[in-house]
Amino acid sequence: MTGLRCSTPKAGAKNPSVRFWFPGLSRLFLLPIFLISFLGGCALYPLQSVPVTDYRLSPEEALETIDLRDSRKSFMKAVAHVVVNTEEGRYPLKLAILAAKPASLRLEAIPIIGLPNFFLSIHNGIMKVYLPQNGEYYVGPATIYNLKSFFPIQLAVPDLVTLLMGCRPTMSSEQTVLKGSSEGKSYRVDILSRKNRALQSLWIDPENLYLTRLDRFGKNGDKLLTVYFDEYSQDNDVSMPSRVRFQMPGRDERTISIRYDGATFAPLTDATERIFDLTVPEGVRTITLK
Repeated sequence: MTGLRCSTPKAGAKNPSVRFWFPGLSRLFLLPIFLISFLGGCALYPLQSVPVTDYRLSPEEALETIDLRDSRKSFMKAVAHVVVNTEEGRYPLKLAILAAKPASLRLEAIPIIGLPNFFLSIHNGIMKVYLPQNGEYYVGPATIYNLKSFFPIQLAVPDLVTLLMGCRPTMSSEQTVLKGSSEGKSYRVDILSRKNRALQSLWIDPENLYLTRLDRFGKNGDKLLTVYFDEYSQDNDVSMPSRVRFQMPGRDERTISIRYDGATFAPLTDATERIFDLTVPEGVRTITLK
């Protein structure tokens, strides 16, 4: 059974259409040796949340704390068990993920058996994808459309990287209004426009100030995305959810569940930044994405 198929865009095509079907995808890939060394490390230490019955917190203080915590210059390396659920079915796969803010990402699929078939890197605004079975290497701007053609999510790269690392996508605070309230055992922060239009809603554990849920809204007030952050752990003083779940409503409704197996963090240096650049293999046809 073929686990990954695509309709290949012509070189220089303005609107390439690259679509993937996922049955059996986790059996098709092999993690390169050089990444294995980066993915080694200690497992995260589980963190216990203490029930809170009485707390006081301003929305400004809550956002300042989680944004300060997320501002450290480090990159994440992890093996992730991913499940994509769509109307067509449930598709599990296993990925090696390297991510660094603001917008560097590398994805490689890990097989049980088989040969390498999918490598993706994004760095300095350029996306590169290598499909060995097709003998094709794609390169072009890391736009929302180009990313969605190879990975089933419609997000700007900086937002995807931030969410994968358990953080919230930031926005300009000059034209926003913050409202804080309690909701169950969580502290809720609503970020609104000056015209009182919902932009982003956050649910925060008031004991540890961990982000547990994020909603994003469109210009007409419709919910575009919900992300849940569960089972926090810690590595090198960095707190990180062990599970991230994306829910995308609408015509292409789908959910993506990502469970990290031992995510670790390390300082981002010039040397480590080079791993986010996927080089062109010899003898491979290069296809330009617009």
